[in-house]
Formats: sequence, C-alpha cells, structure tokens
Amino acid sequence: MPRSILLIWDHKVFIDYKSLKYILLRCRILNWTGHYYKMREMKPPLAARLLPAFLMLGPISCHDRIANGSTLPASSRRLPTYSTDGRMPLDQLYSRFASLSTDHGWQTDTVYAYPDDDRLPVLSWRTPLKGKAIWILAGIHGEEPAGPNAIAHTLENISALADAGVPIVLLPMCNPKAYSKNWRYPDTPERDWRKGGHSVGDAEYLLPDLNAGDAPRTPKPAGPDSEALTSYALRLSESYPPLLVLDLHEDELSTEGGYIYFQGSVSKNNPVGSEIIHLLRSSGIPIRLSGKTRFGEPVEDGMVSRDDQGLPIRDGSIDELFASTHVFRNGKKIAGPAAPAVFVVETPAFSGSNLVQRVAAHSAILARVGQLWAIKSAAP
Repeated sequence: MPRSILLIWDHKVFIDYKSLKYILLRCRILNWTGHYYKMREMKPPLAARLLPAFLMLGPISCHDRIANGSTLPASSRRLPTYSTDGRMPLDQLYSRFASLSTDHGWQTDTVYAYPDDDRLPVLSWRTPLKGKAIWILAGIHGEEPAGPNAIAHTLENISALADAGVPIVLLPMCNPKAYSKNWRYPDTPERDWRKGGHSVGDAEYLLPDLNAGDAPRTPKPAGPDSEALTSYALRLSESYPPLLVLDLHEDELSTEGGYIYFQGSVSKNNPVGSEIIHLLRSSGIPIRLSGKTRFGEPVEDGMVSRDDQGLPIRDGSIDELFASTHVFRNGKKIAGPAAPAVFVVETPAFSGSNLVQRVAAHSAILARVGQLWAIKSAAP
C-alpha cells in the first residue's frame, strides 16, 4: 500500500476510500496506552462498526505521513515517555502539534534530529503569513512539562490568532529527548549544568561578551542541538521579527511561588507582564511579589527584569537572544532580533506540586494569547 494513501493524525482521518478494505483488514489501531488492537482477523462489517470507537481511543497508525508531505518521527506513536507525574505522552504531543499542518496549513520545520534517535526531532510550526510575529516556545528543560502540555490543549486558541492574520512561530517541544526521561538537559540526568549538562536554549556563542561586547561570549555552541535551535531562531527572526515572545518554563526549586522574567525595551509598568501575572494568580498559582530569586535577582510585583547588579537580565539564553539588539553570526557583529517584549513564565514545580494546575495556568495564558498580542500591539 503506498504511503500516501492514508493520512491520519490526531484522530482525524484522510483516506483513499478505495483502500478502505485494506485499512480495515490490515492496519493495527493503537491507542495512547500502547495497546494494539489487531483488526486483521475481523470481518469487514465488524471492523467498520468498531472503527469509530477505536478513533476515540487514539490515533490510527498505518503510515506516518502528514498532509503537507513532511515525514513524522519514525515510530513516534510508541515513544516511551516518563509518566509518573501524569504528563502527556510524546506520541500524543507530536500528534496534536501536527494538526497545525494538517488542519490549518501551517509549515513544519525540522529544527534538529538527534543522530542517535531520529524518533525525537525538535520541530517547529509557523504560519505561511510572515511579518511581525508572536513566538511561543516551551519544553526547553525536560523536567518542565506544563508548557508543552498546555500548548497541546490550546492549539485552537493559537490557530485562531493566526486565522486573524497574526504571524506565529511555535516551538512547542524544544527538548523532547529530556522530556521523555524527565531530565533537565538532553545529555545527562544531572540537573547542575556545571557538572556536564548543557541547555538546548544556550545562545552564548551568538551573544556579545559582557565586557566590551566586541566578541562572542563563548567561542562555540554548547551542543549541536542548542546550535540548531538558536541559529534557527536567529535566522527565522528575519522573516518573522519577534514582537512578543512567550517562553513557558517551570521552577522545580521554587516553593514560594511563580514569577516571570522579562527582557526587552519596557520593564516598568508593563501591561502584558501584568496581565500574565493576573492570569497566573487567577489560575491559583501563588506569585512571588517581592524578594529575590535564588540567583539574587530582585522580584517586583512578580516580575524579574534586572540581575543581581541591577543590569538587564543577561543569562545567555535564547530569550536573551530574542531581546538582543546585536548578535554575532559567523564572527561578525550584526543587528539582533531586538524583540521589545520577551516573557519567560516560571510556575513553581516543586515535588508534590499539582501538574494539572500548572498546565491550567499555562493554558490560561495561551487562551488569552490574542489579548496579549493586542495589548502589546497597542503599546508604544
């Protein structure tokens, strides 16, 4: 059976009906728990009656080609995923994200594919319409599942904003390898970066040094995945200039409440930041209104915009990259994306915290993404 005959993704079926008999008799239907239901021995009438019920359980998998012709990760429907905290399995996440292509015509890019496991690519989705855009990122750290799960639950809200004519770039799972194991970094279970791990969002090799600013902060990328992700963001920023960036994170060490980081041109009386704080509090997330982070950064009304020396946040991350007015590419200093508003949401994810509530909090932000865009667009 040709691979192009059957296009099935996220409970939505696109079938060449001439092959329906083959599908009913030969395909195996897989639900998200990993159990197979073999229809091979069923008679066609019985199989036809059972098909809708199987569709309610999860995606059908005979082939792995989606409507725009992109190839999905091999065996993605059976990806092992850490599940103790109740996070959504990777196969479901890939499935739901892919609906942006199959149902809404978004373009899919493979940002990075791990050479030792091509089932776990870092994928991006973007609207065909280019221009000043909203960028949404999640899953930079694998032990922070609320962001990717919230995106999977609010795709209709995000796509509705695109339908209204707003360019969007979505990187919903930046570190699938670590997500699958509940690791922070892709290459080690060690949480401390000083002991060998590297962040996929590390952009220091593109950022000016902290002294004269006439050379890159580090001579080379932290890893091939971080190089791929950050160079992709820098390259695509040329055709999708970031006006508003939302990077969904969690803080597993914070027991005092959530907060947000801000990088950009307006830190005081920021209406978008105030609305994000309001949405977090309305979702039941306690907010740290004052004090300092564990890095010594002052918290003001739930927002962190300065480091421990009173200077703008310079953490070497992809978020700083988006906000930077100057960056380095191929050894040359060039104009950076200079995003005026970059927000990093941090929900408290300490042991025993409620993932369902954290996902709901991130979902509340994404459900209002159109309102956040309107606020930012109206701001000077």
